Amino acid sequence: MALQTQEREVVMSAYEQNRSKIPLAELQKYDGKWVAFSSDGSRVIASSADLADLDTRVIAAGEDPQTVCLERIEFEPVQIGGAELL
Repeated sequence: MALQTQEREVVMSAYEQNRSKIPLAELQKYDGKWVAFSSDGSRVIASSADLADLDTRVIAAGEDPQTVCLERIEFEPVQIGGAELL
């Protein structure tokens, strides 16, 4: 899918297209959490407040942590420090 802007064409990946179809009301359930999305962006695999636990939950869901896409869902502006990413 390509979106036209005034200056250039923006090509969205399949992940971006699918991820954008997840309703805002669904995403609000994950406010303040890390979310693992399927590699095509069409579904939520697991969520958690911290990355270590999220990894465990992804494995428990029968998925390979190396094949999911991680995103922190925030509806309020926040700054994430480097310690969270360890």
